[in-house]
Amino acid sequence: MLDRIADHTLDNGLKVICLRKPGAPLVAVQVWYRTGSVNEYAGIRGTSHILEHMMFRGSNRLGPQEHARRVNDVGGHSNAGTAEDVTLYLNTVPSDFLTEIVEMEADRMNGLTLDEGEFEKERRVVVEEYETYMNNPMTKAMFEFRKEFFGDDPYAVSQLGVLEDIQSVTCEQCREYYRKWYTPDNAVVVAVGDFEDEGALFSLVGRSFGSIPRSPERIGGGGADGAAVSLRDKPLWMRRRVAFDVPILMTGYRAPCSSHEDAVPLEILQSAFAQGESSRLHRSLVRRQSMVLSAGGMNHFLRRAGISFFFTVFTPDKKPRRIVAALNELVETVRNEGISSEELEKVRNTSLTSRTFGLYSAEQIAQSIGFAETVEGDYHLWARRLRRIETLTPAEVREAARRYWRPEGAHTLVLTPKRVNPLLYLVGLFRRVSSRF
Repeated sequence: MLDRIADHTLDNGLKVICLRKPGAPLVAVQVWYRTGSVNEYAGIRGTSHILEHMMFRGSNRLGPQEHARRVNDVGGHSNAGTAEDVTLYLNTVPSDFLTEIVEMEADRMNGLTLDEGEFEKERRVVVEEYETYMNNPMTKAMFEFRKEFFGDDPYAVSQLGVLEDIQSVTCEQCREYYRKWYTPDNAVVVAVGDFEDEGALFSLVGRSFGSIPRSPERIGGGGADGAAVSLRDKPLWMRRRVAFDVPILMTGYRAPCSSHEDAVPLEILQSAFAQGESSRLHRSLVRRQSMVLSAGGMNHFLRRAGISFFFTVFTPDKKPRRIVAALNELVETVRNEGISSEELEKVRNTSLTSRTFGLYSAEQIAQSIGFAETVEGDYHLWARRLRRIETLTPAEVREAARRYWRPEGAHTLVLTPKRVNPLLYLVGLFRRVSSRF
């Protein structure tokens, strides 16, 4: 099926990618804009997220919330999301609604209303979302970590933005951002599902989007200036006192950008080492040593950089440097010995199974294509990486650990509570006693 993906680029620069998937009479239509928080600057941090909301608040043809209402009325689904490098708009609708959904997406690309009253309503919603996310200690810990990890680069600020900017950015600044980045030469339309044929789809998109002009304000695409991110290449130890209930420790390493060939072995390595209760990290630090309450890890691959990091949550009686020492010992073992063939096979099967189930969903296929094209740089990478997982060897995984999990490049952030709950000391004592039996 993946070899039947087709693409076409309109004269105005809009790229259209499609995959005909007959069966269920549904079609997923998504528009991916190559802009996100990385394109923001001091004073407008959070504009991408506000604009994501405003895209549902009225255009030349439709009133506020009418886009979502029309989709819901035909039994469809619409949503949107903001990330560092992209902002995406998703629709899954009955096939006979395809023409209307394409026209609706074209209308809001070129005719967004951006009403002042609606803008203030959505600003309040975005502020509430920001505060909700920041009430999660792990989310807040990650945001604190990335600020230090990325330094002066735009990636240092998350897609949520900065609260002060969200509260002060103007509707006109949002309008300027929209004119600059929401243009056909900076977007990709992805369609997957039960449509007539590729030629008919390309013609439909051409009729709807073809007259929209390129941006006269923007040169090139992507985040910032497109240059690689400059990161510190020496160990960094940081401590912060924050309003958390429990201490959190995060250690991270420089990782490749999303398009790099090492992204696949590093993803498999991270899954085996730090994800799930059967991972080495959980079995050692949580179950065997009772050193932390929870532990995990993940990779965050971005267009120009990446992070491979681990996190632990522990009780106040534990010394952070002992936890780091235990973590480093586990990492060094993997650097020297790699993971076993059994570990690799287990993670490989899990990953391939998840991706195979995803092929049943037109929306998931469209998201995979859109992400590969706009963040990884080429939608063909999606299929290639499926094959790469199938052929990956333990030696390649070990080489990824040696290349990226280098002790001289580790960044560690310890977040300790401003006020410690005394009950947590009892939790730590109970864990130490119970681990002896």
